[in-house]
Amino acid sequence: TVNDLTVKLYGQIRKAPSELLIEFRDANGQLVDVGEVKMEANMNMPGMQMHAGATIERTKTPGQYLAKIKPDMAGDWMAKLSYEGPKGSGQTSFSVTAK
Repeated sequence: TVNDLTVKLYGQIRKAPSELLIEFRDANGQLVDVGEVKMEANMNMPGMQMHAGATIERTKTPGQYLAKIKPDMAGDWMAKLSYEGPKGSGQTSFSVTAK
């Protein structure tokens, strides 16, 4: 959850071009448009940090967004998702594993 919204990601991140569907829902379970959405992933390793930014597109359904991301290597990444728009702004971080 971010503020009063539930965020769900569908799909799998691979060490290849990957697509995820991101949904934002209100307390009633209804999809809500949150405006601009950003997502990035970082992997910290001794002596280096890897970064993968996502390209986010709106879908035809308000509240659903398509994220395209390509991590450079498999393993555990820390992702950050943020939004800014009609529902205010918010962000969250979570771990993901690229296969």
